[in-house]
Amino acid sequence: MKYAVSSREMRNYDKNTSEYFGIPSLVLMERASLQVVSRIMSWVAERITNRRYKAVVFCGVGNNGGDGACIARLLKQRGIVVTVCVIGDYTKCTGQLLTQLKILEKYGVNTDTFSHIRDNKSSAEWDIIVDALFGIGLSRNLSGDYAGAVDYINTCKRERGRDLLVTSVDIASGINADNGKVCGCAVKADMTVTFNQTKLGQILYPGCEYTGKLFVEDAGITEESFLGKEPQFFYYDESVEKLLPPRKRDSNKGTNGKILIIAGSKSVSGACILASTACLRSGAGMVKVFTAVENAEVVKNHLPEAMLDTYSENEPFEDRLRNAFKWSTAAVIGPGLGTTAISKKILKLTLEEYDKDIVVDADAINLIAENEGLKKLCENYSTNGKNMVMTPHIAEFARLSGYSISEVKEHFLEYPKEVAKKMHCTIVCKDARTIVTDSNEKKIYINMSGNDGMATAGSGDVLSGIMGAMTAVSMSMFEKACVSVYLHGLCGAAASRELSKHSLLASDIIGYLTEYLE
Repeated sequence: MKYAVSSREMRNYDKNTSEYFGIPSLVLMERASLQVVSRIMSWVAERITNRRYKAVVFCGVGNNGGDGACIARLLKQRGIVVTVCVIGDYTKCTGQLLTQLKILEKYGVNTDTFSHIRDNKSSAEWDIIVDALFGIGLSRNLSGDYAGAVDYINTCKRERGRDLLVTSVDIASGINADNGKVCGCAVKADMTVTFNQTKLGQILYPGCEYTGKLFVEDAGITEESFLGKEPQFFYYDESVEKLLPPRKRDSNKGTNGKILIIAGSKSVSGACILASTACLRSGAGMVKVFTAVENAEVVKNHLPEAMLDTYSENEPFEDRLRNAFKWSTAAVIGPGLGTTAISKKILKLTLEEYDKDIVVDADAINLIAENEGLKKLCENYSTNGKNMVMTPHIAEFARLSGYSISEVKEHFLEYPKEVAKKMHCTIVCKDARTIVTDSNEKKIYINMSGNDGMATAGSGDVLSGIMGAMTAVSMSMFEKACVSVYLHGLCGAAASRELSKHSLLASDIIGYLTEYLE
């Protein structure tokens, strides 16, 4: 597990390191700058040339500019020809920046004005550009020389391509560290060297697309500096085996979960196949598919391992469904279920009478979103030890929450938590980055696995099946949801590498579960 921190959290940890533990800020600045220079010099070392490299370091007037000035000195000491350009009102320079500029003067580092560089120095002048204009505190749109410097850096990069290295210090200037938004314009870095903790804006869209290769380096602000106040957001980057408890050697098909998949309608058969297959491939001991009678032959032919029960619009289904309830240890409802009158009846009976953990997906969410009675049943579901997970994609979440899609995107880190509390459940809000939040948990998970190749029909059905299987694992429901999303993304990314993003099918994702599960 790794943390992703907000600007406020990181400033507090920085302050704690200096004020509580007593490590001077200039020491932290030196350590941070050494890490940036190490990464730059690794790039230089990979290139075969006898000439001296030239670098320009753009510094703002804050402490990020102080980092830049320190980096400039260290680059000069390693044989790089360095020019420093400070942009902004000199009267607003921080004390640490002024200290670094005085040191630079004694070392004879060349300085220049932005106007002179912009008007007289083409991209051919530089091999390395260091972006130290803004750190993690930026929230306003860039303008004036700041915007001009960003444009100059990006223009140089477009013209020189791989022959020019653009390195951002802590975060690409122009990116909001709290949400990844572009503040008017932003540096498109080749790499960003940040310190001790990943920043939210570096993993959320669109900020992650400006970050380049991200290096999280140790500058001395360790987890001791949390002083008991851990960051709210986290993500996984370890193996799934390390996240899951070991499968019991004396287990059997009953103890590994009997999952009821309530999915499919007379016009949609694929969703129940995808969810059920993924569920079995993810470790469920047994699966029973409850689907429209029209899907019976499809299920028998494509998934003989699954048990089957069906419903018809012309016959009562309640007793068969109740018997399936008794048989199961957990349920998934919604994939391809449809939003017809009988779909609504099935969902209503499930929410009223089912007494075990349940994963609610797809059409079930759409039905709940448009019916206050079903919403109320959801809000009251998680009682007496049973849990609910809802897995809406962003459009379904907008319908469920009552917010517009644009509002949800604007408050993507906040609104899922709000709905989770209201519905007393776990919410898995699916988008380019998926958010998992729970009414009983302070932490929020941001999924980093997967890619845009997974934006294909049926991908969500596969996730619901994986999540159904994970209900049998001995973890909290929140942890089960987080691991399910992570595993789903790992499989999708692996499938994309093999088959290409454009060609990926949801069923391909299932095929890679065996690579990540013991």
